[in-house]
Amino acid sequence: MSAKRFWKWAGEICALSVLFGSTAMAQNFERYQPKVYQPWQSGQFDLELPTESDVETPSSDVVLVDSLEAVILVPNRDDVDPQAAFTDYEGIHSEIIDASSLANSSRVHRVIEKYLGSAITLRNLNQMTRDIITVYERCGQPIVDVMIPEQKITGGTVQIVITESRIGAIRVAGGCWVDPCLVRKNITCSRVGAHIYESRVSEDLYWLNRSPFRKVGLDVKPGASDGTSDLIFEVQDVFPMRAYTGYEDTGVRALNLERLFAGVLIGNLFGQDGILGYQYTADGDFARLHAHALSYNVDPCREYGLQLFGSWASAVPDLPAPITQDGEAWQVGSRGYHYWTRTSHEERAWYTGVDFKSSNTSVEFGSLNASTTAADLLQLSLGYLALVREDNGDYARLNTSLNYGPDGGFTSQNNAAAFNSLRQNTAPGYVYWRTDFDMRRQIACDYEMSFRGAGQISSDRLLFSQTIGFGGYDSVRGYDQRVASGDGGWITNFEFGPKTWTAGCGKLERTVKAYGFADMGQAFILHSIPGEEKEQFLAGVGVGCRVAFGQSASLRFDYGRGLNDVQGTNAGDRVHIGLVTFFGPRP
Repeated sequence: MSAKRFWKWAGEICALSVLFGSTAMAQNFERYQPKVYQPWQSGQFDLELPTESDVETPSSDVVLVDSLEAVILVPNRDDVDPQAAFTDYEGIHSEIIDASSLANSSRVHRVIEKYLGSAITLRNLNQMTRDIITVYERCGQPIVDVMIPEQKITGGTVQIVITESRIGAIRVAGGCWVDPCLVRKNITCSRVGAHIYESRVSEDLYWLNRSPFRKVGLDVKPGASDGTSDLIFEVQDVFPMRAYTGYEDTGVRALNLERLFAGVLIGNLFGQDGILGYQYTADGDFARLHAHALSYNVDPCREYGLQLFGSWASAVPDLPAPITQDGEAWQVGSRGYHYWTRTSHEERAWYTGVDFKSSNTSVEFGSLNASTTAADLLQLSLGYLALVREDNGDYARLNTSLNYGPDGGFTSQNNAAAFNSLRQNTAPGYVYWRTDFDMRRQIACDYEMSFRGAGQISSDRLLFSQTIGFGGYDSVRGYDQRVASGDGGWITNFEFGPKTWTAGCGKLERTVKAYGFADMGQAFILHSIPGEEKEQFLAGVGVGCRVAFGQSASLRFDYGRGLNDVQGTNAGDRVHIGLVTFFGPRP
């Protein structure tokens, strides 16, 4: 590949990577990977604080002093001088040394200024302290003590004690299946001696609640020292194992359309809070396809993540005699992530990856090869991912990667001759850029819209396992899975419908999402040979719904109408169905 040619398509990649993104992956592992089981809750800092109200007494409105001339803010009760009248003071004076204290901010001072010049009554003093507490709560510091102790106020000056509670101790309580030391190690935003900020505690709760096998709540108790509070993270966990079974119609016709699968998820297997997943997949008759996939995901800390995975599949396609395409494919790979932002609302990371694959058939991807000679593939990846999410469920997610296949020679079957046995005019040396993007937005209060897209540009012809696939529920609906493949191409999916309907709560929650959709895609074949369409366009429209039964089961249904004929397939109607049911303990 010449340098001139490389920079030409690299420039096109940079433009398309901004526009496109999706989940229509062509890799072997992604077709059979263990299902993702979301945690029960993300964790919220929901602290129930006692509220006080005025006790109506005849003395509440008695004028104690005609005018409030000054307010002195002090950090501790011992700093109050009960005998001094401060007759020369005017305005607001702070003796709180910490410049970052909210008591020294304009927010608190504006509240106090509203009361300067007004009469000093018990009602006004009580209301002023509540208003100050409200400012702290809105600014994310809910643990604060504001009081006006007994003092001389004849000079029109009032001393107010504002004690911003600090963390005295952090403890972990409960939990049967997770090491409390592991939980404590993952509490990194809240630190002993620091002020209690809602945002920081919420981030710790978010991180601790990522596991689907536990719930972590928070209790706050008075600390051993004045002005401190202890944070107790209360763990409720279950035996870290869940199983699932399911059905979907994501197969190719030569291997039957139906897919049955069963899997298991095991948490904290090696004591590092990782999750090991296994899934077995077969066709509806248990005759044409058998696949096994294994994955292990672990986050040693917030800054780093690791994924290890592998899969093996055997195929016995139903083809007219004397054609036979029986074969097998296997893959191992890894991804290493380095996050520089990782919070409950935002994630940004670079990642690197390596994949090794071996296959002697392309029938999984809807294609036939010339022989049953195996080909080995080595691929290196460099990628970037970003995720932004809002409290109302809106989100935007980007995943873009540059994938490089080194020139042959890694194994005896990592060469052009072996590649050509699976697809003509292919070779180990290639580069392609893949970008996936999806988002969801609430429209007004009653509707929501989602968009998914994918784009890929390649330097050379690719094996079918690396191409972008068209057709199926995760690509262009209204067509069978993998009715077309492209060395490059793009896919867009638009969905619009009423806001998700929810009934029940907690473990009994039920959600239903209905929508109409429009999908489009275009596949490009590089250096097409006789029998290949250099360019194909697909479009489909229809309706669908997603139904979730708490954390126990989920169902997806799409009815699509394909609008364009593609090579070997006429446009028509297609129903896409998927069902998964989880079994096992829940926290």
